[in-house]
Amino acid sequence: MTIKYPAWVCAVALVAVACAPQTIAPAPSPAPTATASASPSPGLAAVVPATVTTERHWYTVPDGLDRLLVKVTATFQGDPTAGTPFVTVGGGPELPLAHIGSTWSTSGSLDGLKPGEQTVALFERLAGSPSVATRVAGTSFLLSQPEYVVWTLDFEGDASGDAELANTAAIADGLKIPMSVFWNPRVWTTTQVSPERQDAMLAWTNGRHAKGDEIALHLHMWTDYVLAAGVGHTFPGALTNPSWAGRGDGYDVPITAYSQADQKTLMTFGIKLMIDHGLPTPTSFRAGGDFGDAATLRAAVEAGFNVDCTAVAKDYPPIGRIPYPWNLPVGAQPYQPSSTDANARGDLPLLEAPTIGGNTYGFTVQSIQPQIRANLALFATVGNVANERKAITAVSHPGTIVPAERAAIEALLGAFGPLRYDTDSGPVRFVTLAQLAKAYR
Repeated sequence: MTIKYPAWVCAVALVAVACAPQTIAPAPSPAPTATASASPSPGLAAVVPATVTTERHWYTVPDGLDRLLVKVTATFQGDPTAGTPFVTVGGGPELPLAHIGSTWSTSGSLDGLKPGEQTVALFERLAGSPSVATRVAGTSFLLSQPEYVVWTLDFEGDASGDAELANTAAIADGLKIPMSVFWNPRVWTTTQVSPERQDAMLAWTNGRHAKGDEIALHLHMWTDYVLAAGVGHTFPGALTNPSWAGRGDGYDVPITAYSQADQKTLMTFGIKLMIDHGLPTPTSFRAGGDFGDAATLRAAVEAGFNVDCTAVAKDYPPIGRIPYPWNLPVGAQPYQPSSTDANARGDLPLLEAPTIGGNTYGFTVQSIQPQIRANLALFATVGNVANERKAITAVSHPGTIVPAERAAIEALLGAFGPLRYDTDSGPVRFVTLAQLAKAYR
């Protein structure tokens, strides 16, 4: 968005508003010469009563997703033109009001403002020598650090039914939230998924993309997929071991069993299959079973990804007989990982967004309540601003969302309703992983 007004400087915004007098006198004019007398400055003979409002009550600190502006509108009980009305926000510089029809308004940047209540003051200039700017009305709004919720959906590489896909879409459309849909290209390397199911799942995914949802890549080490990618022919034993469940089909083999070069090959092969079938090039990745290490993240960067959400916190429920390679703290927040230690911060050009919001598989409205409480405890409470930005990523699976799980997901995501930014209730914004990566860039 084109910036029409300079950034506001307000290091002492709240103090300035609390202590400022009701009038603002401009700097003195140069002394008159001996041959000319000073002319009275223009202004109103008396204050024109007015009110001032902002377009929203909640704003968030700029994060690169939107160039948010505060829009201020003033309503006068008379004509204030001679008083050249203006507003200040948080004690910042004057913002002249533009007169269009019966509306007096202006907009300004939020850059530089700190979280908290911000005061908007409306001034008019009264006639005098010099004229005096007099405060005639005021209002306030809340500025908060943004808080983000990301709902991710993992296709597992097997068939997903129409009813489950319909439930998934109904949740997103009903709650008006975007999805990061993690496509699994294994469906094209197996005979276990019929062409009809492949086409139906692909059509559904394309439809979600047309609605603005993100399409990402999710990989499990299915034996047929690994062989199709040209990996594992020399070492067939690695195709089924180690495994966290002993299935024997490769689904439960962690990607970390393969070298960094092979992991990159598996990723780029999946990307190619997606592009060949008309899907967009993915920029977000998650490895199957939430298993990943530094080699996985390096391979993801080499494959062109800029965000990964494989990581989980140390309190995440175990998936099977292989321990997770993650030791992140409870409530771990997005971070830029090290190229040598996936659990540490570093300089790898990729955002790691840990999945801390829960895996909804098999939950009901009753059983998911502890996760709802844990999620809400991470964010600022209703009516309060957040002093630091935070993010919660949750995961579901389109192939498993039966009515009971649908109700659980609606309860989990719906719990953020009183905090939602899009309803002007709070600072919580539902975003995709791609948007989250941009916000944290």
